[in-house]
Amino acid sequence: MASGKKSEQQLDLSLEAAELNRDVLSSLAHELGGIASALDLRAAAMARTLPDHDMTALRDIAEEVRLATRAARFARGGDGFGMLNPMRRQPLEEWWRLTGRFTGAVLPRGVQVEPNFAEAQLTAAQASALTWLWLAGCKEIAERGITTPATILLKGGTASGGVTLLAELDRTRVDGTNGLRSRWSNYAARIAKDVSVAPPAWNFDDDAVRWQVTVPA
Repeated sequence: MASGKKSEQQLDLSLEAAELNRDVLSSLAHELGGIASALDLRAAAMARTLPDHDMTALRDIAEEVRLATRAARFARGGDGFGMLNPMRRQPLEEWWRLTGRFTGAVLPRGVQVEPNFAEAQLTAAQASALTWLWLAGCKEIAERGITTPATILLKGGTASGGVTLLAELDRTRVDGTNGLRSRWSNYAARIAKDVSVAPPAWNFDDDAVRWQVTVPA
């Protein structure tokens, strides 16, 4: 029902947002295609018999479809329905279970992420903001140039009155220095401003490159 007022959840129509959405959709399409192929193979098996291992496999595949569907909805942000109810909280591990699927689409091939999370809970709004801030950070560091293979250590937990993410990468694997602005750092700054968060940035020192953000509780 139209209210004549501006929606609080406006779509970001910037080029950066469009590129991120294309990456996310590409990742989802790839996964769903693989799941569909697996379902076809199992359907052929069902035409003959239905042993226990086939039933187990079908259930596992169905769960993957459900997870991919949840990931697609999650990418849209809090919409007040189901798992995205703004009052519902989810563990940081569950946030990564969904966001980790998108991360591979925005980082260069050969870059791995190793998550290590302490106990922390996120609302749907926090989880959505954290996802786009993290993906923007991945795009920024990728455009600076990463020598592969490389591993990003991603830590998370409750700190400073909110949920904090800290990413760390070996300094020798990345080009660039502190203080450089890019379209992705500008994009992240806009998101951070909308959710009242200090804008994250990659900081370079002698041995590591680090990125950190805290989403208030």
